[in-house]
Amino acid sequence: MNKYQLTGDSRLHDYLVDGKKQQVKLWQVVALYDFSDVKTGQLGGWIECEDNLSQHGNCWIYGGESVVYGGSSVNDDAQIHGESTLCHQAHVSGQSVVKESLISGECRIYDAARILNGSQVIAVRGLTADNDKLLQIYGNATVNASRVVHQAQIFGNAVVNNAFIEHRAEVFGQAILEGNDENNIWVCDCARVFDNARIIAGRGDDQIPTIRYSSQVYGNALIEGDCVLKHQVHIFDDATLIGGPIQLDNQVQIYGQARVTGNVLIENNVQIYDKAAVDGLDGELIHIRGIKDINGEQRVTRSPFYGVF
Repeated sequence: MNKYQLTGDSRLHDYLVDGKKQQVKLWQVVALYDFSDVKTGQLGGWIECEDNLSQHGNCWIYGGESVVYGGSSVNDDAQIHGESTLCHQAHVSGQSVVKESLISGECRIYDAARILNGSQVIAVRGLTADNDKLLQIYGNATVNASRVVHQAQIFGNAVVNNAFIEHRAEVFGQAILEGNDENNIWVCDCARVFDNARIIAGRGDDQIPTIRYSSQVYGNALIEGDCVLKHQVHIFDDATLIGGPIQLDNQVQIYGQARVTGNVLIENNVQIYDKAAVDGLDGELIHIRGIKDINGEQRVTRSPFYGVF
């Protein structure tokens, strides 16, 4: 037995393909009987055809502003709320919730994932040799006021607030990304943030934590403020970075209970661990480079001479 039908109300919906205006005819849905919190006769959103909204389960498109078309689907107990758009092979299932957000391109949102508050999920395949990899958001992951694009993966209990997740980047486990309305967090280019890692954007200019080029942040690591990691940098255990600004490049590792703060540039196979600290005081740049180990309880407050460590 069908749980909804198309009403006689239709409208044309405009969208762009390669910069060219296209139109699709959409029909509003109406519930035929009570299910979940939906009542008989309740109007829902707009779909291109019945393939866009399953007749099974408790899935529903709430309100009259959401649209689903272009081979996209809503299945199982998924909910679409507010002014949301699903298009171009986006598939939402399980107990997922999409609210006031755009989901576009071939991707999967499932389990109990939540996409909220103006988020944009824009899937694109074929940018790498891993052509078959689909953008996925699943588990109990929450994406809020963020942009997730290309073939990114967000899963587990990860929480992503005000962030940009790009390419084949991954955020998972219990990781928390805390951007704000001034500064996003950027995780791009195959970077990974996982375990209990926490990344926090600051307020004001350039307080944008950026994790790039296969760098990884994990364990209980904390990164806050103007910190840029690139080219296989690893931050883990209970290490902390508090930016002002911090730049780490090319196979730098910071772990244990190590700390880096202030105006610091570290590059090329440096390891900082145990309870060691690098503190850039009073805005003066500390530059550490080459194959060096800084460990124990050492504290570095100025650029070392070559060969000191």
